[in-house]
Order: sequence, then structure tokens, then C-alpha cells
Amino acid sequence: MTLLGKIWNCRLATAALDVIFPPHCAACRRAGSWFCADCLSKVELAFKDPCAVCGGLKTHQCQAPEGLRRIDALVTLGFYHDPRLRAVIHNLKYNGATCLIPSVKELLAHYRNLRRDPWPWTGEESMVIQPLIGAPKRIRARGFDQAELISEAVQETIVPWAKRVSWLQRGKSVTAQADLKDQNLRRANVLNVYSVSATLPEKPPAVLLVDDVFTTGATMRDAARTLRLSGVERVYGFVLALGK
Repeated sequence: MTLLGKIWNCRLATAALDVIFPPHCAACRRAGSWFCADCLSKVELAFKDPCAVCGGLKTHQCQAPEGLRRIDALVTLGFYHDPRLRAVIHNLKYNGATCLIPSVKELLAHYRNLRRDPWPWTGEESMVIQPLIGAPKRIRARGFDQAELISEAVQETIVPWAKRVSWLQRGKSVTAQADLKDQNLRRANVLNVYSVSATLPEKPPAVLLVDDVFTTGATMRDAARTLRLSGVERVYGFVLALGK
């Protein structure tokens, strides 16, 4: 079968599923789309970049230990306390609602168009995108890695000039991070969980780590630490939501 034929069959299958299971907004349950225009327009966007160590938004001098300062800058689209954005992330992550990815792209494009401050990576001559890959067991259970899907959306809408890479691999963590509330336990749970699975260039470009939610930042910092030990000089972070 030709590529055009496969695309046509895929569209027919999608249309058939929409008839059997009509889309309803993930946030307000209104019929007609997976994330309605009204909910999209009401998502609380973050136009001030949070602290890359503690996630704080207020002007402050972070008191975190120097050893935790491994991310050069962090950008978040919004906040996990926003019920609309939380519904998108929750349904994508736990209910397998990959149909929400087009809505994620729309949200990212909306944020890009409204943002006025320069991106932290402005001026980088080259940069790659690395999804903050999840635990292998959870990826197998879900059938996909939401961080990888989000990184594709970020590349398409925010940094189309950056190349996506798979430099990191993740081992087993003791417990799911979402089940741990204590910051020290979260840090210990993912300590040394990442390793570099590819041969990096002699002078690696800057890396943009992409994930769904930044809570304590323990996972992202461990990934950044691993990349820095492999020669990467600058690591940035991008998440859909800042969670506390």
C-alpha cells in the first residue's frame, strides 16, 4: 500500500472512531473536541520563568545547595494547579489520551505567540532536544512515553531548528516519583538513574530537556548532571506545568 493510501486509511479509521466515541473536552467535558477552544483560551500561562533549582516564581536568591544548580534555565508553559492544563496532562499521562497532542501543540503555539521575553537559549548556535524519558516499566505499561510526545510538540512549535536526540537511558527508580512528596526522598529515588547511551560529539551542543511537570526538579537535575558529566556545558529545561 502506498503512503497516501495508508494516510487515507488512518483518517478513515479516526473518523470512524470519532463517530463511535465522539470527542469531549478533557477539561469541561463539552462535546465536539478533545480540548475546547474556551478551555484552551483560559489556561493560565506563565510568562515569568521559574527558578531552575526550586521552581519558585518570586524574585529571590535561591537557597538550594550549589550541588543542585545543574539546569541553566527553566521555562514552563503553565501551572499544574490550573484544572484545565492538569486535565490535559493527567489524561495524556495516565489515560493514554494521545489524541490530546494536537491540543498540546496548539497550547504551545498560543504561548509562543504571547510570550514577550526572549527564550533563555537565545543566542545558542546549536541545541538539541532530549525528552526526560520515563521509567521503562511505565513506558511499557502505557505503550508510549509522554515526554517524547511532548518533546516532538515543543520542537515543532518552539524550536523547529533544534534536533531531537536520544542520548539518555533511564534505569529503574525505587518508587514512582508521583508517589513521593518529600523532596529528599524524590532526590534519592532518582539519584544516578540516568546514563548516557550514545557517543556524544567532542563538543556537545546545548541540551533542552523536556518533560510534562516540574515538581521538585529531582529527575531533571539528575538528567542534567549526567549530561554535564559527559561534556555538555549548558542544559535548559522546558515543561508543560510547574507543580507544587
